[in-house]
This record gives sequence, structure tokens and C-alpha cells, in this order.
Amino acid sequence: MIATLALLPAPSSAAAYYGREALAGLRQYGVAVRVVCTGALEQHQEAFTEHVKRRLEARKVQIVDDGSVALKLFVSNVQSSDGLFVVHMRMELCQSSYLGSNNKIVDAPTWDAWKMGEYREDELLSEVDDLSRQFLNDYIAAN
Repeated sequence: MIATLALLPAPSSAAAYYGREALAGLRQYGVAVRVVCTGALEQHQEAFTEHVKRRLEARKVQIVDDGSVALKLFVSNVQSSDGLFVVHMRMELCQSSYLGSNNKIVDAPTWDAWKMGEYREDELLSEVDDLSRQFLNDYIAAN
């Protein structure tokens, strides 16, 4: 009975492929940055992209134009009648992954963070900065 148990594979944990642990070993690939803003904040898409890139570069994260690792920021919003924005921001790191079920390569989110709230327009960059900081803390800790 003991010999049989020794031959069984160690249980795997899905958590090892999501969150901070999933960021380990990614430094060699660099990170592509993608930002998508909808609604009234569409005009901020380029500014948010440049801000995230500067934050990453300041912490020595290599930025690539296209790659198998992409940091994506999605900003959805509605502008209220009092000039505030009701915003949902989601930042996720996606890695190219192979699906054994159909032999396809897909972008699989392996890390994420989000914020939701009502913000003035001048507060939005600070909120993007906070998500970037969360990512960088985990990325640097894992690498």
C-alpha cells in the first residue's frame, strides 16, 4: 500500500497558476500593455496607457509592443448628471496558454485586480496608478 501511494502524482493546485505565483519567471518575456476605455472616458485611453507604461518602466519591467504576456486595463464608466464618473476598472495580466481540449492558443488571465466607485475626472489617474502599484508589488515579489 505504501508503494502505491508513493507512485501517485502529487496533487496539483489551480492556485499556483493564478495570482502572484503565476507572475513568477515572466521578467524574461517583457509585458505588452493594452488599455480599453469605453463611454465618456474613451479620450483618456492613450493617457492611461502611457501612465501604466511609465510606472512599469520605472520599476524595470520591460515593455514590449506585442508578446505572449499582456497587462490589460479595462475602464467602463457612466457619467452622472453631477459630473462624476461611475467607474469599473479591471487590470489583468493575460498569458498565452495552450488548451489541450481543442489545440488552440488563448489569452488566459492569470492575475487581476479591480476597483469600482464614483470618481471626479481628476481622480482617475490616481486610481489607475493604484491598480498598477498592486500589479507591480506582486510582479516584483514573484520575480
